[in-house]
Formats: sequence, C-alpha cells, structure tokens
Amino acid sequence: MNLLKEKMMKYDAPQKFKAAGIYPYFRVIESDQDTEVVINGKKVLMFGSNAYLGLTNHPKVKEAAVEAT
Repeated sequence: MNLLKEKMMKYDAPQKFKAAGIYPYFRVIESDQDTEVVINGKKVLMFGSNAYLGLTNHPKVKEAAVEAT
C-alpha cells in the first residue's frame, strides 16, 4: 500500500467528531446558494464556495448556461 493511501485509511477525524456529537463538516444550507445563505436559521456570508462572487444566481450566467445546453 502506498503512503498516501495508508494515510487516507487512517484519517478518522470526521467519524470521531460525529461520535462525540460535534460534526463541523457539511453544514446544512437552508437557502439558495448566494453571497449570503441561511445556516441554523441565521443569515451568514458565504465564503465556502464559488458563490462568494455573487455569480451563482446572476441572470447572465444562468442565461449562458441555458444557451450552452
């Protein structure tokens, strides 16, 4: 087994956090993806995706996507 695969197999931090009741990964986003989103009922700024630029829901981007298909 190569070193990378070995390290990947040993990585169990998410499972340990989940078992302890603290799971910081994959928070549920309760709103559409945009520059601001709702998480746990609170409006917060989105810096964790490409949506921070505000292009996700931009009309020209959506139009270009439709034209490309």
